[in-house]
Amino acid sequence: MAAKRSGLSLLLFVGAALACGGDGVGPSADEVVGTWTATKVEYVSVSQPVQTIDLIAEGGTGTLAFSAAGTYLFTLEPIDTPGQVDTGAWELDGDILTMWPRGTNFEMRFDVVLSGNRLTLSGGDAQFDFDGDHEADDAKLYLVLVR
Repeated sequence: MAAKRSGLSLLLFVGAALACGGDGVGPSADEVVGTWTATKVEYVSVSQPVQTIDLIAEGGTGTLAFSAAGTYLFTLEPIDTPGQVDTGAWELDGDILTMWPRGTNFEMRFDVVLSGNRLTLSGGDAQFDFDGDHEADDAKLYLVLVR
C-alpha cells in the first residue's frame, strides 16, 4: 500500500470537525451503545476527491465500542503499521454523532445513520498521508460498522 497512515490513529479523527448534518432524526443512544466491527474506514482527499483509501479493504481491522456512560474505544489495526487505540467521550444529537478524543481540544462530528445492524458515520474532518510524504493531507472520513 503506497499510502501510509500518519501518526497515531488519533489522526483518524484529527482536526476540528465541522458539522455535516442537520436537524434530522437519527438513532437513539441506546441503539448505538455496544461494540461495532468496521467494514469500511475510508479517507477521501479533500483536494483530490478521486484519491481514496479504505484501510479495511486494504486488509486492516477495526472496532468501535460505545458505552452507555458516554465513552468510546476505537481500535484500528491497519495491515502495514502497528495497531492503535483511541478513547474519548461521545454524544448523539439527532443524526449527528460528536466524539471528543481524550487528550485533544477538538471534536469530531459525523452524520450518523443506523439501518438494521449497520451504523454509518459520514463526513468527519480528518487527515491522512495519501502520498507517503509524511505530511498529513486534509480528508473526509467515512466509517461503516456492523454488529
